[in-house]
Amino acid sequence: MKKQQSRFIFILLLSFLPTGLLAQAQQGFVKTIGRPDKPGVPLANVTVRMRGVVNAVLTKTDGKFSIPMPGKKNGDVIILQSARKSGYELVDPSLVGRQQVFSKTVPIEIVMVSSAELAANRQRIERIAYQKAENNFQARLKELKKEVEELKLTEEQYRQELQALQDKYEKYQSLISGMADRYARTDYDHLDSIDREINICIENGELEKADSLIHTVFDPTTAVERNRAAKEGVRAKQKLAQDVIDEANEEKKRLLHIQKKVKESRNE
Repeated sequence: MKKQQSRFIFILLLSFLPTGLLAQAQQGFVKTIGRPDKPGVPLANVTVRMRGVVNAVLTKTDGKFSIPMPGKKNGDVIILQSARKSGYELVDPSLVGRQQVFSKTVPIEIVMVSSAELAANRQRIERIAYQKAENNFQARLKELKKEVEELKLTEEQYRQELQALQDKYEKYQSLISGMADRYARTDYDHLDSIDREINICIENGELEKADSLIHTVFDPTTAVERNRAAKEGVRAKQKLAQDVIDEANEEKKRLLHIQKKVKESRNE
């Protein structure tokens, strides 16, 4: 009789456990990359896997997914194993294998890009960058020849300036491919107005305009506002992290209390 009573009490106590403790799930959503001419949109039918979980899940039409993570508590480490959809790839490939924090309330964001769109944007940015570099090279070369003709430069000085110009041109060319990939993978949905404009200028080869905008960022009148906004963002993230920790501690207390009650009922 005592055994049956203890079993009944145990089952009853389990029914009062927070549902998150019985079937923890990490929420998330997948979206496409945001570009200057179009914002990102939810991406459906993406197969998402988390390390340590047997079954994968598919994102819904709104891009959302929910993966059961048995035994996980707020603040525990979770790792994305893969996110796949035919014709798409992760904007940030290093997201796979990176440690993240489990949370019942804070969703994981995954950004993907069409492989065809990524290749097209890379080629466009590369083409503009090469053309800009060639134009700058030819313009400076013309200036050097004119300076020689006007006897402002000796032949030796001309050769030195020409060698420096060629070295600079070749170095810039070697960086173009990496730069094009970086900017083609930039998610404009997460940029503020100034960073957005700077990135657009660089993509379009308007380096002088970009340089001018960059200088405005460090202007004292705008820097104060940007720093204030950045601090507020950091504070918000710190509060979110603290809330997760506090919630985890509360769940731990409730669980210990329930375990104590179950133990006491068994000893009766």
